[in-house]
Amino acid sequence: MRGPEILAKARELIEEEGAADVSVARIAKAAGVSEATVYNYFQNKQDLVNRVLRDWAQPFIDTLVAELAPLTELRPRLLLIATRYLRSMEQTPRLHRVFLTEIRWADYRGSEMHRLNNRFVRGVMDTIRDGIESGEITSGTDPAMFRDMLFGGLEHIAQRTLFAGRPLDLEAEAARYVDLLLQGARPRTATDMPNELRRLAVLVDRLERRLPD
Repeated sequence: MRGPEILAKARELIEEEGAADVSVARIAKAAGVSEATVYNYFQNKQDLVNRVLRDWAQPFIDTLVAELAPLTELRPRLLLIATRYLRSMEQTPRLHRVFLTEIRWADYRGSEMHRLNNRFVRGVMDTIRDGIESGEITSGTDPAMFRDMLFGGLEHIAQRTLFAGRPLDLEAEAARYVDLLLQGARPRTATDMPNELRRLAVLVDRLERRLPD
């Protein structure tokens, strides 16, 4: 079967150089087949690239969904998502960059990668909605905006560290970032208020206790 061999060589070249600069002819040469043979297995270059990305993303998503299932508390779930996402960007930085910069904006909507990514995002959105329902996140939080902040921040962290070849303590950075997001999203309590508002809250509480029922 030539299909798996073609996919393997295509992935090697894409990881080395990105998708835009790799032609079907080069993939065929690397796999030791003709271009015609490549087209026997794949409709076109985009189909081949999509298959490479699908085979890369599917195991990551399957594993993450399974790991999230037994977790019930918000912070551990967000921390798992953030850590695994950073780890994946560390292990396959080029494929992440290809997806983020080349694929997501070109014939992406409705594709198999789009459906896979939606499955991944649903797990994240469910985590955020569960946090809102449990009161761990304020009810006014927009789940989609929280999701965008989570992944946008993680991708920016990767761009300035992992994608640039700089070392990163993944677990510590993931925890630091998740805690930063949660700090702004948790319901505010009296201890979170400025001093003047805290004093006012105390006075109101004292007054209410003195009033007759």
